[in-house]
Amino acid sequence: MSKKNSVLSRLMPTPQSEPEAQQLPSQFPNLVAEDRHEGVKPIVRVAESSQEAAEQLAGSVATLAASLSRDHQADNQPANAKRKEWGINRAGGSALGKLSEAFAVENELKAVKDQMETGQTIIELDPQVLDSSFIQDRMESSDKAIAELAEQIKEKGQLVPILVRPHPNVPDRYQIAYGHRRVKAAERLGIKIRATVRKMSDEELIIAQGQENNARLDLTFIEKARFVVALENRGFKRKVIREALSVNEGDLSSLIAVGSRIPTDIINAIGPAPGIGRPRWRTLMDLFQDPTCVKRGRQILAENDVQARNSDARFRTLVDRLQKKERPEAQFWEDPHHRRLVSIIASETKCTLQIDQRPEPKFANFLISRLTDIYREFEAQKNN
Repeated sequence: MSKKNSVLSRLMPTPQSEPEAQQLPSQFPNLVAEDRHEGVKPIVRVAESSQEAAEQLAGSVATLAASLSRDHQADNQPANAKRKEWGINRAGGSALGKLSEAFAVENELKAVKDQMETGQTIIELDPQVLDSSFIQDRMESSDKAIAELAEQIKEKGQLVPILVRPHPNVPDRYQIAYGHRRVKAAERLGIKIRATVRKMSDEELIIAQGQENNARLDLTFIEKARFVVALENRGFKRKVIREALSVNEGDLSSLIAVGSRIPTDIINAIGPAPGIGRPRWRTLMDLFQDPTCVKRGRQILAENDVQARNSDARFRTLVDRLQKKERPEAQFWEDPHHRRLVSIIASETKCTLQIDQRPEPKFANFLISRLTDIYREFEAQKNN
């Protein structure tokens, strides 16, 4: 038998003679009668499915390839036959190689994507594709602070990557968990920001956000209080909030009390106050139990010389003046002759008129006698 026939015989099953394999009628094409018998009846089996046949054929091809390699070393078949068999091997190997390469590329891309979304890969992002966290923890940093941070990054590089997640609502954008100031500094420098990308739920994001700032002792007491109140207002459970800030139930209750009982506009006017801790903030909270102090506090913080001070100084000025219960400055009413006849002192709850009777002794009695008419005139004007 020729070598060519030998090769084909390895790939194709050897046909059986008629006595060895009886063919059943054509209406049962999937049934094959074997040469074995059980008693006087032949054994009948179901023919293998095309999938199984294909798998067997693939195995036969692999076995044949290994056999051909051995035959090439031990046999001197004609050159034309060799070239033909080698061509078959090269064509099959090329197809299998390309298929393997495609699977390898796909697996590599999937691995990179998985690594990126589980935080195992640091990438560079354009600050323009980043959005702030849905909860603000830090009060706005000054332009000076951002400029100083930008200068540090310019000199030493960005040493610590920020943490972001794929934006839950906007494709091809990311939401910052922590690193907002570094993003602003990179934007000022016109450079990309190094970031770790991780898939996170809202709860996981605020936990990462709180723990990062807490670990670096980066948030002041009042910033933590604002953060806690904002999280509670959005419906986060206290267990999640405690985990985010690594605080116990007692500390959490204190943060919520201060952050909710001091008006937000007053907190914002004071600022982060890095040198002011919990005891003094609680003192201010107690002062604001008097509603008149809230109005006075807003007036004090609106003064230009108070606004010009740093955050700690604004806090101290406010508390000191509220505790002193400042006496309002007196105002004066002058008559047409430029005599100061009336001194007026007004507070939140009362107004005092003092009449100097020395220049005009009868004016006080005249004013008292006209009070009823004056009040009626006031009511008429008020109703109109």
